[in-house]
Amino acid sequence: MHNVPSIYGMNLLEKSMLGIIPETVIIIFAFIVLFLTFFGNLAKGKNSYYLSLIGIGFSILYVLMLSGKNIYGFYGSVVFNSFEVFLFIAILFSGLFTVLMSKDYMENSGMPAPEYYSLILFGISAMMFLVSSNNLIMIFLAIEFMSISAYILTGYIKGNTRSTEAALKYFILGAFASAFLLFGSVFIYASTGHLNLYDIHSFLGNISYAGLINKSGGIGIKIYISVGLVLFLVGLAFKMSLFPFHSWTPDAYDGAPTPITSFMATGIKIAAFAIFLRIYSLIYNFNIMNFNDILWLLAVFSMTFGNIAAILSSNIKRLLAYSSIAQAGYILIGVIGGGLYGYSGTLFYLLSYVFTTAGAFAVVVIFENSDLISLDIKRYSGIGYKYPFIAASMSFFLLSFAGIPVTSVFMGKFYVFSSAIKSGYNWLVVIALLNSAFAAFYYIKIIVKMYMPDKEPASSSLNSSSDNLGITHGVIDDGLMITIIICLILTLFMGIFPQIFINFANNSAGSLWRI
Repeated sequence: MHNVPSIYGMNLLEKSMLGIIPETVIIIFAFIVLFLTFFGNLAKGKNSYYLSLIGIGFSILYVLMLSGKNIYGFYGSVVFNSFEVFLFIAILFSGLFTVLMSKDYMENSGMPAPEYYSLILFGISAMMFLVSSNNLIMIFLAIEFMSISAYILTGYIKGNTRSTEAALKYFILGAFASAFLLFGSVFIYASTGHLNLYDIHSFLGNISYAGLINKSGGIGIKIYISVGLVLFLVGLAFKMSLFPFHSWTPDAYDGAPTPITSFMATGIKIAAFAIFLRIYSLIYNFNIMNFNDILWLLAVFSMTFGNIAAILSSNIKRLLAYSSIAQAGYILIGVIGGGLYGYSGTLFYLLSYVFTTAGAFAVVVIFENSDLISLDIKRYSGIGYKYPFIAASMSFFLLSFAGIPVTSVFMGKFYVFSSAIKSGYNWLVVIALLNSAFAAFYYIKIIVKMYMPDKEPASSSLNSSSDNLGITHGVIDDGLMITIIICLILTLFMGIFPQIFINFANNSAGSLWRI
């Protein structure tokens, strides 16, 4: 508390700038990394990698220093409070893991590193701005900033037709989703006359309290706001990878560099759910239109489709992509459950999802870096005996995805399902439990494949000289090992001692109502 100046006595600009220090630090380091391209000797080394890590570290430090403060900057367009602290940490961890996974990946690919790392940092800053946005224009600009970084990173593997095709599909569908967001914002503004989310909340509260919304004078407002919210929901559902707006996900996840796949699966999903949670708590919660029925259907179809498609997948990255669609359906249940318990459960689930997903993709990167096995799940046969620690780590992350007790995702599901039951959505929870049981099949299938080799195991394709040299003599760089160890510890710790994190999530979710 003594490391940052008191917000009392500051003018508007000083208060506003104080609230965006974490994002500003990331942007400054992004430009520093980008400028390395003008200096050949500096660009060729690992300087951009280490500078990116330092930038993320400083940003985390500033987030912790500012924790406990409530800052409304730039006339309320940007907010910083406990809600942002929780989600900023989750996003920064997502970015940290992405950078840690990328060092050897970039060296092996021969792609220019400074531009790559600067795009990751720009993407992180955009996600943070999106989380703290409290204005429809700010939300749109932050989403576009985040999306542009993601489009470029998806197609970053030059000369790879799969990567280029994935980036093109992602861009076209993303532009389509952006149009929905923009038109939704126009309708919301036309019906309320406000861009600030808190002002929109107050406007709807006043006309609802006065009973005007269902009278003849308020019918026009009800139609406009309903159309606007539906269009806005479509745009955000695209970013959250909810069915049927998921079509970009498998191709983008498969074609992108694997560290970027992890970045999209965690960072983008966190930022999208965070802003949806803010908008839902402030606007959608009004009984203007029964949006919970729409969200109910989105959750059910996302869970069911994602799990069925994952079972049919033979590519590990596409399987995890479809799994992320199903996980988005589970996370949405917490939003539907609503209230402090549902929102805090959603935040807890998002944080647990970061560690489990990053850990799983780190294992995939290890095998890609060393060319030990392909992305085909069949090629994972027998690796449990050759690389016991890596296989055991992957097994633990997959069991966490499946919702096995003492893992973080199990506790996340417990909290969001409990909130839905408390709100009377019993059938939704029954469907989710059936989906969870169904999903366990394809997660356990990979574990069985790793420990029960076929007649021609994947590892047999490796000559004996490279068999164990791969893992034990330096193929795994320090960044990947640090990522796996951190993710293992936190995935287990959040499953065994969830109260620490749920208390943090409760405090963060509670700040949504501090209007």
